[in-house]
Amino acid sequence: MKFTLSTKPLKNVMALGIIKANISKYYYLSNIVQITATQDTLKLNVVATGIKTRMTLHGSGDPNTTASIMVDCAKFKSLIESIETDVITLDFSDGSLYVRAGSSKFAIPQMLDVEDVQLTEPMDITAVTSSIAIKPANWQFIKDHQLYAISTSEKFPVYTNAWVSGDNEVLIGDYGIGMFTYSKFSDFGSTCLLPPSLVNLFTAIPEGSMISKIDKDYVLIIETDSYSMVTEFTPRYEEDESVGSYNAPIILGRMEHPEDFVTIDVVPIIKFINQTSILNQSDADKFIQFTIEDGKLTLASRSNTYTMDVATQQSYTVKFVTDFIKSVISNFDTDQVNVAPMSGVQVDDNGNAVERTVGCIFWTDKLTAILAGHA
Repeated sequence: MKFTLSTKPLKNVMALGIIKANISKYYYLSNIVQITATQDTLKLNVVATGIKTRMTLHGSGDPNTTASIMVDCAKFKSLIESIETDVITLDFSDGSLYVRAGSSKFAIPQMLDVEDVQLTEPMDITAVTSSIAIKPANWQFIKDHQLYAISTSEKFPVYTNAWVSGDNEVLIGDYGIGMFTYSKFSDFGSTCLLPPSLVNLFTAIPEGSMISKIDKDYVLIIETDSYSMVTEFTPRYEEDESVGSYNAPIILGRMEHPEDFVTIDVVPIIKFINQTSILNQSDADKFIQFTIEDGKLTLASRSNTYTMDVATQQSYTVKFVTDFIKSVISNFDTDQVNVAPMSGVQVDDNGNAVERTVGCIFWTDKLTAILAGHA
């Protein structure tokens, strides 16, 4: 089976449908694209966590013939992106997909046999409950400045998702680390849990795209003169089996900005942390003491010390893991960040409950982050 089609529409639809950030070594099928050709239609199917996508293009194939193959989606996409000819031919033969472009011929081996497994396809829309419009710029902010904090530990699986509310709130964090971020950039319109794959999807879709809701599922349809794409995705919900509660009310209570705070310069702090990391030689070097005292902020590691003047009468010290404090501060998009201590109840050596500084809250007008100290 040979199928010939224009190169540009194929490039364009794969730019939307095959998202590099959603290809995961932990989910084998996300590495595959199933390519199916008929007499006049080419269909590409891909899946990611919570996502099923079908891309359809038109061209010319052998009459009364159907061919299908599963190949590496990242390699296929990268190869097509590198081709400069206006037209390509896909040749399904000998357990491989041969891509012919001008005088060049490239072979991509089959990864799975279509007789053994088929990638699930998105649903066909029948009755729409409601529709929402997603602004990709909002989700790009979330991806750039909050997604770094998401948990990758299955010990608390609920925190491997972003929590979003009907009031545009977004919480992303790691309970095991004690790191959470907060913004109001969601425009999803309901309270649910979104895996990173959906955040990545929302950054890639065209501005103004409408997403249809069917019960708890959502379908995105993009149609042009040269291609179409249908994507079905399903958010997660706290009431789902084996998900659990995000404890959002408790975390949101920690996100309130105190009246007493200092404003710190980001650039010199990141520079100091980077220099400290260069000199780290053992696990004992992976901590930084963050101290506010006598109108000064002092950062101290075993090898380095940095001090800056700050306007405050506060006095407190927090011990942070170097990598965590760097992640928090460096993911703000401003040169200055407000910071204040967070208090919590801890048990002292005598078994008494005492209130102590247990971490810090950092914020700007657009973003808030909290980070627990290391005991």
